[in-house]
Formats: sequence, structure tokens, C-alpha cells
Amino acid sequence: MGSESKIGNSNKKSGFDTVGLYIWTDTPDQHAFWKSCGINTLQFCDLGWCRNLNLHDSYYKGMAAGIDKAKKDGFKTNVLLFANIRQWKGPQDLEPSGIGTKFHPSDEAAMQERLMFLAKTVKALHNADSFSFLGGDPGGVPSDLGPATVQDWITMAKRVHEVVKREAPHAVFNVNPWAITMWQYPDLGCGSSEWWLKETELTKIIINEKDFIGSKIGVELAGHNYYRAMALRNYSRDGINPEPFPTADDVKMLKNKGTTRIWAWPYFLLDEADDGDVGPDGSILPLPQSETRYIYKLVSEMRAIGMTGIMGSWSYAGYLAKAPNTYAFGRFCNDPDATPAMVIDEYAKCVADDSTWASLAQILRFIENNSNWQRKLPKERQLPNYECNIQSADMALAKLARIVPRDKPLFALPEPAPKYLSRLKERLELIKNKSL
Repeated sequence: MGSESKIGNSNKKSGFDTVGLYIWTDTPDQHAFWKSCGINTLQFCDLGWCRNLNLHDSYYKGMAAGIDKAKKDGFKTNVLLFANIRQWKGPQDLEPSGIGTKFHPSDEAAMQERLMFLAKTVKALHNADSFSFLGGDPGGVPSDLGPATVQDWITMAKRVHEVVKREAPHAVFNVNPWAITMWQYPDLGCGSSEWWLKETELTKIIINEKDFIGSKIGVELAGHNYYRAMALRNYSRDGINPEPFPTADDVKMLKNKGTTRIWAWPYFLLDEADDGDVGPDGSILPLPQSETRYIYKLVSEMRAIGMTGIMGSWSYAGYLAKAPNTYAFGRFCNDPDATPAMVIDEYAKCVADDSTWASLAQILRFIENNSNWQRKLPKERQLPNYECNIQSADMALAKLARIVPRDKPLFALPEPAPKYLSRLKERLELIKNKSL
């Protein structure tokens, strides 16, 4: 599908040691594309807790093989571990709720069982370069179990770190306090500003905790207040201007403690989906989207405050449909001089031939100007639209019909160009019918 390109590489100092993707489970046929984008780390997700025990051997054997394949193809690998969730033991093969049954961290028998299963997981996946321990969602302490605090999570994180040191001694360890509010304030919902304010408050406690994050333990921070549509809508509705978090001072403090892995973890940044924000029929539509201006903004902000890495992600079936966003993410992370318009043009040139790529670039601008992500943001957080010579979906569809796929893409594409163009047609038809 094309050779690896130098387009995604830069001789400039990017500021990021880690440019990663949270991929859930591996998709090896995408490795060449991800390398073209400048991605150097893949983050896997351990879902053994929601599988019956009779499936564990085959599940972890396959996951270990995926990690080995990713490393062979030149990626560093990370495995995300979940917190206080009981192991599913059937009778069905898969835990039906998708979020599991929680236990209180003071239930030592339940804690010991969870640590035992985590030890088996880490041992099976010991070839991974690093492991990360998540806060909540899934995880957290429902109010019917009794009160808990952020300190309970910190204590569990330290115990999981000991498991990783024992079972995968060459691997490093990060903590990721995503949804930490679910541990201390379970009755708050993420539809309230208070939930997001508590998320910042508790995460500050975590990064300032003595003898925790530092030379032995890295950290991954979501940075909701910079980009997250759901959070920013709530703040805007309630007249709150949230403080940026983390800040350059926060990062400096972490570095002064010897922390080398300070990664941004902006979940959903490469995808239009955002926790319950879906299409008109209530479903997620895995169709092309473009958020290059918002990706550029967030990456630039994380570079400016000194983060040492950044982990992009999509939700659901996003890795094909949102491939241009993946490319843009990698380009911005690796080259501080890359701009949104430049990156859209590069992707269009790879997909379409010399006579039609400019038209495709305008179509992508039109789609981004009609972005589902942008519409979810409050008006004051929306960025100026691209200048675009396409004024309607009908005009875009007419131009799309004349696009000629490039015979030999300039870099590895995630799928054949004609298939991607057919996805674009579906997206434009939805825009035309005002279905998004």
C-alpha cells in the first residue's frame, strides 16, 4: 500500500520522547501507517477482568503475541491496568455490564485477589516496556460500598507498582488518575461542573503526594480543561472559566522530583465521540472526521508546558475512520512547524493524484468546518473555520465524485484510497441530510 514516508519525520526537537496511541488491542496491519505518522509507542488495554477464567490462557497468549509483534515492528509498548474491579467468573464468557463489579479498597480479601490476578497479567505480558495504572471508569468506589478517598487509590497504586517490579522487573510504571473523582465523590456525575473541578483537585493531590510520582513512577494526565468538549460545555453553562491543568509549574515540579515520564493522555482527542455524545440515532458512526485545528492546539499547549510525552486515542472503531486525525496528531507531535492546513494537504496528496488532491484537501476542510467535535464545544471555545471554497455538501459530493485515487500512495495508508473515499461520501451525505 505504499512505502514508509519521511513526511512524518522531523529533524527538529519535538519536545516529546513518547508519541503514542492508546489502541486497546493491536491491529498489526496498521503498523506501517502508524510508523508513517511518527508514532513510537502503543498502549494496550488489559481486559482480562471481564473475561471468564477459562478464556484467560488464550487471551493473554494473544495479547503477549501482539506486544511482541509491536516491539518487532519498532514500537515501545505499554499496558493499561484497571483498579478495584472483581474478576468475572461466569457463567457467561464475558462480563455483561462492561464496567464490572467494584470492591471497596478496605476489603483486603478482595484486594488480594485483584492483586493476584494483576500479577498473573503482568507476568503473562512481562515483555511490555511499561505498565500504567488507571483511576476510574471503570473503577472507583460506589457510595453503597462506603466512603473512600484519593489516598485509597494512591495506596493501591503503590501495591500494583510492587507487583510490576516483581513480575516484570525491566518494565517501568506510570499512574493515570483518569476519573479519580469516582473514588472519592461517586455521587457526582460528569454532567456537572463539580465533577470536573474535583477531578482537577484530586489529581493535584496525587501529583503532589510525597514519595509517589518521581524517578520510579511516571504519570499520565488527561488535561480535560484544555480540550474536553464535555467538560468545557459544563463549565460554560455554569459560568466557570476553568484553570488550565496541568501547568508549566506543575510539570516543572514533577521534573524536579525526578519524573521523566510526564505524558498527556487526552482521551477522545482524535475522535468525535465523547462519553454519550453520539449521532442522532443514538449510535456512534465510524465515519471520517477531521479535527486537525483542535489536535494542533492541544499538542502545542502540551509541548509549551513541557510534557515529555503524549498519548492519542480514538474510541470505538475509530482507527480507520479517523486515520487523518492520527496522521495529524503524529505530525504535530514530531514537528513543531507543521500546521493544520499543511497536514491536511499532505494527507490529501497521499490519497488523491496530482490533478485532484487539491479538491480533496478542500473537501477535508469542509468536513472539519462541519465537525461534530466543534459543534459540541461552547461557542467561546470554537476555533475559526478553515477558509474553504466549498459551500455545501452537494458541492463537496460533486467534487468527491471526480477525485482520482493515487496509484502509489506517498506513505502507507491504513486502507486503500477508494475505501476511504467511499467513507467520505457517507460522511458528506450525513452532513447534507443534517443527520449530524
